[in-house]
Amino acid sequence: MINNDSRNREITPSLYRHAISGRVKTFEVDRQNIVHNVIYMYWLEYARVEYVRSIGIIIEPTIFIDHHTFVVAKTEVQYLAPALFDQEYTIFTRISSIGNTSFVFDQFVQSVKDSTIYITAQSVLVQLNPQTKEPLHISKEFRDRVANYEIHSQVNGV
Repeated sequence: MINNDSRNREITPSLYRHAISGRVKTFEVDRQNIVHNVIYMYWLEYARVEYVRSIGIIIEPTIFIDHHTFVVAKTEVQYLAPALFDQEYTIFTRISSIGNTSFVFDQFVQSVKDSTIYITAQSVLVQLNPQTKEPLHISKEFRDRVANYEIHSQVNGV
C-alpha cells in the first residue's frame, strides 16, 4: 500500500485538473450551522466517482462491482475550517500515485468566495478481484487513463 502524510501535501489548485462545485444544503449542517464531519465523506466519494467518469470510464450501475472493484482502505481527513449553510465550495480531486494494487486520491474542499480550505483528505483505494475479494493488480487501461489525464502524478507500471 502507498503511505503518504497528508499534512505535507501541497495544496495547489493548479495541480488538480478535476474540480466540482456545490452549495452546502440545510440537511448537511448540524445545530451549529456547520457541515457535519460525515458529510465531507459523501462529498469526497461523489468527487471520486465523478473523477473516474472524467477519465473516460463509463459509469454503469455495476461498474464498481463487476469491473473496477475499488474499495477504500484508508481515508485521512484534516478539518481546517468550518463550512456553513449555503456556502459554495469546490472539491478538487486527483490521483497522485498508483502502486501495484492500490492508488491514492488527494482531495481538498475550498470556499468559492474566499478560497478558505475547509478540509484536506487523502484516500487509499485498493482494487479487489470481484470473485475472491483479494487485491488485484491495477490494469494498464486504468493506469493509462490516469496518466493521460493527470498533470503531476506517479503512475507506476505504465
